[in-house]
Amino acid sequence: MLPTLADFGIKSPVYVRKIDKKSHWNPQSSNLEERVNQVADKVFKEDLCSLWYIDSDEAFYGVIAAISSGRNPRNQDIDFVWITDEELKLLNILKEQTKEGYCLFVQHLHYNILIDRETARRLCYSLIQKEREAQRCKKKSTQAILEYQNNKGCKALINNTNKCNCEK
Repeated sequence: MLPTLADFGIKSPVYVRKIDKKSHWNPQSSNLEERVNQVADKVFKEDLCSLWYIDSDEAFYGVIAAISSGRNPRNQDIDFVWITDEELKLLNILKEQTKEGYCLFVQHLHYNILIDRETARRLCYSLIQKEREAQRCKKKSTQAILEYQNNKGCKALINNTNKCNCEK
C-alpha cells in the first residue's frame, strides 16, 4: 500500500530535506544546545542544500523516485525532515528553484538553499522546539512507490523518450 503524507504527519505544502540517517535528527544528547548543534552539523553539512517541494501525495511519490534513482539498491529507507515555507521565511532563507532528476514533473519541485551554520542552528532549534520528528519512508513503502512510479513509466526510473504519466 502506498503511504500518504498524512501517514508521516505532514500537512502540505512543505519542503522535504533528505537526511542521511534518522538518528542524525535525534542524537543522544540531553542538552538542547548540544542537540541543536549536532543536528545542524549533520542535516546541513554544506552551505548549499537541497529541498524538495511537496504539495500532494503524487509529488511525494515522484520525489521519492527521484531520490531513489541514484541509489543502489533503489528500494532503501529514505529519512527526511519536513519544513514549512513560513519556517524558511522567518529566518530569511531564500530558495532557488533548480532542476534535479529526469522526471519533468518532479524537476521543478527541487530547490537549493544557501544556509550558513548559524541559520542552520536557528532553523533546527525552531523545529526541535516544535517537536518536529524526522520521518522514514521505509524500504517496503519505498518499493511500493517505485513500483507505482515504474508503472507510470516515470523517467526518474526508466530511461525513455516518451512523456510519462507524471508529466501529464
